[in-house]
Amino acid sequence: MQKYLEREEHFSFNENDFPDVRMSFCCCHRYNPSEKFGPITPNRYVLNIVEAGRGALELGNRRHSVVTGQAFVLFPGKTYRWKADGLEPWNYIGIEFIGEGVEKMFADFGITPQNPVINFSSPHKAMDAAYDLFMECEKKYRNHFGLCVCFHHLLECLEESLVVKKMPAKNFYMTRAVEYIKENYNQNISVENIANMLGIERSYLSRLFKTYKNKSTQNYIIDYRIQRAKKMFEEEDLNVSQVCTAVGYTNIYCFSRIFKSRVGMSPKEYRAVCKHSNKEIEMETV
Repeated sequence: MQKYLEREEHFSFNENDFPDVRMSFCCCHRYNPSEKFGPITPNRYVLNIVEAGRGALELGNRRHSVVTGQAFVLFPGKTYRWKADGLEPWNYIGIEFIGEGVEKMFADFGITPQNPVINFSSPHKAMDAAYDLFMECEKKYRNHFGLCVCFHHLLECLEESLVVKKMPAKNFYMTRAVEYIKENYNQNISVENIANMLGIERSYLSRLFKTYKNKSTQNYIIDYRIQRAKKMFEEEDLNVSQVCTAVGYTNIYCFSRIFKSRVGMSPKEYRAVCKHSNKEIEMETV
């Protein structure tokens, strides 16, 4: 079934939005407690995403602590040392960048030698993207388009971190949560899914929805699904079972009960009203 479109939108791509940024190397490092590395002076930009543990990065007299879900960037021509934590040694996935747009990209993201640590807006999403990229690189028979997809998912996480810096965190989390619901309402989503995707506590997400939408997260999901179901009955010739599945419910009795509590009539009754109204419109236009 074709997904219903509320509106038609057009977007023109600007080549400046897609600078020359490519990956030249990907690796995974697992450290022993208190293990040290360096001094090293890279000749390219290297992004290291910490997937477990913690450690410390040193550049001159500056020392930066980095923990799970964060990342740090090594800049070409700078000399670094780093050390894994004595109790929770870090593991990280490293990606080396090449391309004429790399320097500008990191500058636009506000990542500098003085501030090389990245706080991802969605740590779990960033770590998953880095892991997927490494696993794709590790395959004997690589899918080059798959590599590109994984790499650009990671770049997306970097850009989202920039968005968070430019707007209040509450607004960002609400925008992302609502977008996620609208894109996945037909799937088996939960409040826990959304909180994990955003990298925030479920209780904090619930407070945001109470503040900005005057309803719980779960009620917002339910209301959006029922809104979509009504649209489908009004504009498409689908039966109750088809609409039930299309809006993310697996139990038609549960769907019917919730629909009636929100709309005041059962899905079957609402469908009959819509069909009758559509027939009257058709007769008026003949």
